Amino acid sequence: MKPDEKNPVDRSSRLQSAWTSFRNRRRSRELSDVTSRLIREADTGALQRAGMVRVVVAGIMLVSVLLVTYGIELENRMALKQIAAAELTLALFGASGWLSAWLASKRIAVAQLPVFTAVLDALLVLGNLAYSHWGLGVPGGLFAVFPVTWVVPITLAAVAIHYQPRLQILVAMIYVAGLSFLAFGGDALTPDERREDLSQINAVFSEQANLVRLAMILSLALILILVARQGRVLLERAVRETTMRVNLTRYLPRELAPVLTEQAFASLRQGRRARVTVMFVDMRASTSFGEIMDPGQLAIFITSFRRRVLRAASRHGGVIDKFTGDGALILFGVPGAGEDDARRALACGRTLLRLIERWNVKRQFDPPVRVGIGIHTGEVFCGVVGDESRLEFTVVGETVNIASRIEQATKNTDCELLASAETVQEAGEQELWVAVTHEPLPGVTRNMVLMKPV
Repeated sequence: MKPDEKNPVDRSSRLQSAWTSFRNRRRSRELSDVTSRLIREADTGALQRAGMVRVVVAGIMLVSVLLVTYGIELENRMALKQIAAAELTLALFGASGWLSAWLASKRIAVAQLPVFTAVLDALLVLGNLAYSHWGLGVPGGLFAVFPVTWVVPITLAAVAIHYQPRLQILVAMIYVAGLSFLAFGGDALTPDERREDLSQINAVFSEQANLVRLAMILSLALILILVARQGRVLLERAVRETTMRVNLTRYLPRELAPVLTEQAFASLRQGRRARVTVMFVDMRASTSFGEIMDPGQLAIFITSFRRRVLRAASRHGGVIDKFTGDGALILFGVPGAGEDDARRALACGRTLLRLIERWNVKRQFDPPVRVGIGIHTGEVFCGVVGDESRLEFTVVGETVNIASRIEQATKNTDCELLASAETVQEAGEQELWVAVTHEPLPGVTRNMVLMKPV
């Protein structure tokens, strides 16, 4: 017979291990999704601010154009058409900003809006210049004299609000390509032709035109102030949360600290009830090792034992609540419950036994290292308790007490791994476990059915 046919339990264990590895990769992606969600929230806020900035800037410049042209009789038809084109461009610029802010507030097309609005802004500016060139006959080489050209740095600054380098590069390339086509696409002007053309559009150098340019400088400054302020806020938030996580690692399980935000930590301070699977691990006859080892060897020995506990817990997505000397309390279902918490806990127990067995073979311990593992599933209270001078993450409740008693029962039943029937049933592994006879668990009033691996 094939090895798998001789031992269906081993085959099942390997299949479960492969499934657990897949689940761990999936959990890693879920942690990445948490980060992505926070980034999306920041992007949504940036979109709303960028949209409102466009509205404000468009309003400032449109009011400036209206003020400087109010009461002035213009006979130059080209100037009239330029003003009308500028007003239309600014109106569309403001409308696109309002639309993007509204869509962002409704969480509609958040990923596509930065590209859409940035490209639309560039096309509006280039379209206005193209109208002056082809519609009014102004040579493309004179594009720099028109006030609308000053909108280019304003729109580039507005793109910077999104903190997307690729988008910034895209918009810059659009402007460089478009302006290059206007400036160098036609025949080169002679000095006399340039002087003649400039004399016909001398209105672009008037006091009114310069006032519009000053309004543009003001708008650019406001946008850059917003970008600097937004960057400062993000920096302060990152430093604050990093400092918080560094502080949290002193008393929270290392698996929890990286995924906690200020709001999540506040929730832990309030505490909550959750259904989790609890695993207690304890080394048997550890005092005998302490008697035959010097302090340095004992420290290395305990560290090596804990490293194997960490490896087993990490492989199956367990959170080590605390180490207690030569023991450990491991949780499955923290910070968020999953359908496979019980299954992962049982797989973790089996993995730890294999790691200890290989450790014994490698080091030839005499007597060999033995552990007791107790697993139970139920509701617990979990949260951060204590004052600011000494905070501690803890889980309490009958479930924790029962799991501890199950671990103690491994001594009397001569089984290294015991789990409650509730855990086995929730894991869907009834065929891989068998009930064992045991005495009533101390301090537990109800009858408990304990099971060991087949």
